[in-house]
Amino acid sequence: MKKHGIGLYLRLSDEDGREFRESNSITSQRDILKNYVRSHREFADYYMAEFCDDGYSGTNFARPGVQKLLDQVRAGVISVIMVKDFSRFGRNYIEVGNYLEQVFPFLGIRFISVNDGFDSGVSDFSGEFFDVAFKNLAHDLYSKDLSEKIISVRQMKARRGKCIASYAPYGYLKSPDQKLTPDREAAFVVRRIFHMALEGIPKAHIASTLNREGILTPLMLRRQRGEHFPCKTVNEKSVWRTASVLSILQDQRYAGDTVYGKVKPISVGSREGRAVPREQWMIVPDTHEAIVSREVFERVNLGIKKRSACHREKEASLRGKVRCAGCNRIISRVKRVRSGGRKGATYRCGIQNMTKEFGCCPQTIEECQIETAILAMLRKMAAAVADREMEEASESKTEETEKLLIKCETEVNRLAGRKREKYEAYKDGLLSREAFAGEKAALEKQRNILLAEIEKCRKKLYDDKCGDTGEMDTALRLGRFAPFEALTREIVETFVEQVCICRDGSLRIHWKFKDFSNIF
Repeated sequence: MKKHGIGLYLRLSDEDGREFRESNSITSQRDILKNYVRSHREFADYYMAEFCDDGYSGTNFARPGVQKLLDQVRAGVISVIMVKDFSRFGRNYIEVGNYLEQVFPFLGIRFISVNDGFDSGVSDFSGEFFDVAFKNLAHDLYSKDLSEKIISVRQMKARRGKCIASYAPYGYLKSPDQKLTPDREAAFVVRRIFHMALEGIPKAHIASTLNREGILTPLMLRRQRGEHFPCKTVNEKSVWRTASVLSILQDQRYAGDTVYGKVKPISVGSREGRAVPREQWMIVPDTHEAIVSREVFERVNLGIKKRSACHREKEASLRGKVRCAGCNRIISRVKRVRSGGRKGATYRCGIQNMTKEFGCCPQTIEECQIETAILAMLRKMAAAVADREMEEASESKTEETEKLLIKCETEVNRLAGRKREKYEAYKDGLLSREAFAGEKAALEKQRNILLAEIEKCRKKLYDDKCGDTGEMDTALRLGRFAPFEALTREIVETFVEQVCICRDGSLRIHWKFKDFSNIF
C-alpha cells in the first residue's frame, strides 16, 4: 500500500518585520506543524517531508523550497500540504487563491493552514473562499506596504552614508555600523588596477597580469575567507576578466561616495532587477574613506568614455551571437582597419588571454569569414528549396503569381536605383534637403506597397507547394530574404541561434529552425 506524505512548508523573510520574526521563525513554524500532525491520529501513518525557504519573499512563487514541494505534489509523493498560516505559503492573493481553488483540488491535494483553522479536507471550500481570499489580499497589501517602507528606510540609511548592500564591494570591509572601511589586502589591488588604467594599459592586459600573478578574484577571495557569496563563474572557476576590471574602474564608491538605487526589482518581492538610469541614482559624496583620489577616478572614467564613444556604432549583424566553444562566453566584436584603409571587424575570445585552462580558440576570426559561412549555407538551402519547387510545383497553377512576383521584385530593384540617384543628386547639391526628403518618402511608400505584394505572392506560392508545415515555414523565410546578397541583423535573428568558434578555429553554426535536414 502506498504511504501518504505530508509536506510541511516553512518560510521566513525580512518582510515579516522584527516584531513578528520570533513567532514566524523557522523553529516556531516547525514546532506548530509537527504538534498539529501528532495531535491528529489520521496522520499517524503519514510520513513528513519538510520544505523550507529561509530569506525568500512570499510575493511570488519563484522560491526553491516551494518549487520542490510542488514537484513532489506533481509526482504524487505528497498528498497533504501544511503551513502555519496562509502568508507562509504566499502573500500574492491571486496566486494563492488560484492554487487553493483550482490547482490543489484538481490534483486531489489537501491543504491545511493551522493558525487560520482552514482544512480543505473537512471544510466546504467554496463557502470559505471569500474569507481566505480576503486574508490573502491583506497579506499581499501588507507586503507591498512593507516593501515601500523598507525602501524608504534604506534610502534614509544611504543618505547617511551607510552601506545598504548585503556585501561590501571588493576592496572594502563592512563595519558593524554599516560603514565602509578599506580592506588593506584588496584595496592595494584596486589602487593598482586604477593606476595601470591611468597609464593606458588595456583592461584585458590588466586582467591577464592579475591572473598571471595569481591574485585572487573578488569571488575567490570571499570564498577563501569563508564568505557565502553567490556568483556565476566560468566552468565553476573564477578568473579576472575585462568585465570585472571595468566594473571596478567604473564603481564610484572607490572615490569615497555612497551609491544607491542602481538596480530596481521588477516587482515587489522579485529577485530579478532592472537597471536604473544613472540620473536616477542616489549619490552621496564623501561618506567613507576613498581608495583612489577623485581626480584619478575621473581621469580614468573620462578615458573609458572617450574609447567607448570611438567604438560606438550601428548594431552589428552578429552582435551577441558569437560564442567561444571552450568557455561558452559571448565574444565581443572588435573593429579593425585593414591595409588600404578598409574597415572590418574580428572576433577573438579574450578569456584565453587571461587563462589557458578552458581550451579557448587562440585565433582571431574575421567577421567576414563568419558572414560568408552563414550566407553560403543559406544560399544552399534556398537553392535546394527552389529546386524542389521546380520539381513539385504545377507550372500552370503558379504561372500568374510567379510573373507578378518577378514584376514586383524588379520594380523594387528599380526603386532602389532611383533612391540612390536621388541621394547622389542631394549630395551633389542638385536637390534640396526638403525635396530629397519628399522624394525619398514617396519612393519608400511605393516600395512598402510592393513588398507587401511580394510577401503575399510568396506566401501563396509556398502554401501551394509546401506540404509540410515546418518546411513551409522555413521555405517562406528563405524566400523572403533570398538571394542573400549580404548578411543583415534581421537575417541573423531569423535563422541563427548562435555561432560557436571551436578551438581549432572552425565554426559550428546552430540554426533556429528544426527542419533543416528536410531541405536537402
